[in-house]
Amino acid sequence: MPAFGRTLSLLPSAGVAVLSKFTCSLCLGAYTGLLSSLGVGFVATEAGLTWLTVGLLALGVAAVAWSARRHRHLGPLGLMLLGSGVLLVARLDQPSPTKVLIAGAVLAVGASLWNFWLERRKPSCRVQTNEQPVKGR
Repeated sequence: MPAFGRTLSLLPSAGVAVLSKFTCSLCLGAYTGLLSSLGVGFVATEAGLTWLTVGLLALGVAAVAWSARRHRHLGPLGLMLLGSGVLLVARLDQPSPTKVLIAGAVLAVGASLWNFWLERRKPSCRVQTNEQPVKGR
């Protein structure tokens, strides 16, 4: 897989981390104007943000699960599921404390970084053979 494809799994976590800033009342006008100019102003609504959050989390979990098949470590997948669950509970439970949202985002980003690190490691050869070397023929 090319280097660009491996880093693609980091995008959903970063997107979810940025989504928590949409609830800032000072920034909401700027974000609404920006999204409306791009033609996706509906995303700035409460329902739109919830569905965008669910979609990005699902994409992140799928990317980490896909990578877990290759490197055979389930730790990043478990951490991503935990972080996604915390983010969804915090998103659906209004008003949610900002600390819970940040904790979920940190868990999701940490899982993505851990997964990225595991993808970059060189695989070690663990194959053992029982063959005896042939002596002088």
